[in-house]
Amino acid sequence: METPPTRRRRGLGGPVRVARAIVLVMMLAAAAWSISAKLTAWGMDEDLALGLSLMFDLAGLICAVYAERAIERGTPAGLARLAVAAFVTVSGLLNWSHGLEVGGEVGGIGLASISLAVELLFELHRRDVRDEQRAARGLVAERMPHIPVLAWLMFPGQAWKTLRRSVRVRLDNLDPVTAPVMTAVTGVDRIAEPPVTPAVTTPLTAPAAPPALPAPTPVSPTPPSGRGPAPRPPTVPAGARLLPVMCRQAVPPAQAAPTPAPIRYSDARCTVIRNLYDTVPPSRPGTAAMRTAIVAAGLADASDGYIRGTLRAEVEAHEPRLKDLPSAPFGMSA
Repeated sequence: METPPTRRRRGLGGPVRVARAIVLVMMLAAAAWSISAKLTAWGMDEDLALGLSLMFDLAGLICAVYAERAIERGTPAGLARLAVAAFVTVSGLLNWSHGLEVGGEVGGIGLASISLAVELLFELHRRDVRDEQRAARGLVAERMPHIPVLAWLMFPGQAWKTLRRSVRVRLDNLDPVTAPVMTAVTGVDRIAEPPVTPAVTTPLTAPAAPPALPAPTPVSPTPPSGRGPAPRPPTVPAGARLLPVMCRQAVPPAQAAPTPAPIRYSDARCTVIRNLYDTVPPSRPGTAAMRTAIVAAGLADASDGYIRGTLRAEVEAHEPRLKDLPSAPFGMSA
């Protein structure tokens, strides 16, 4: 089964990446200077204090990278985010203490905000990566209808009923959550190590004796032609009951089943969606897989609700058995 292609992640532009790197380096340098000055004031060696100050910021940076990698894989990143928050909190407290000694309360707030600003930049970057991954997998929910504030003030009852109807339609069109379906593997890109076949050793034994040939059956000599015995009639036991010979009636060949008439859909996009059910094993496609196939076929795109509630519903109305199939895995469903 071929997995539909997902959209590539849109990376940040070159100027934005350069500006982000410069800001991070400057803020980390300021935080390291503040922490090293505080540790030096406590009597620690300057070189050791500088190394420990870099330890807090670099450890938080490593944890942030782990959190980003977990998001790209789709696995939980709670422990990595908790570690980032812990290192940022310790760094912020040390910067606050040094800022109070240097510039009073204003200095403490200014130096402590450096660590918080670094954490804020990493959190914004993490959320950007998370949203891109959700969009690529088709997990971004369709936006609810926007009801202006003026409508809430003038017609609160009608606005509330409209919102309730929209939420009910969203719940009716949600895909059921089922266990992942194991798909057949049709190809292998690379084998890391070839399989090792153990050597088979045959014990040394005496050769088996050949099987004994059956004794030849004596054949009576054929009587010469013209002097052979006359054929004897079959012997019928006394009291045997002779039955008449009946001929079986020929069975007519089975007729082939009539070919069903082809299904005609009202929209060409329904034909594209119907082809997605023919997987190994058969599965029910999700919103992301249907949208990707529609766009790849050169047809017009549609909203999530229209794809599920109209196009897929028409396909399953012609063939109700398709609605009971298990949903495709997360890479194919939504």
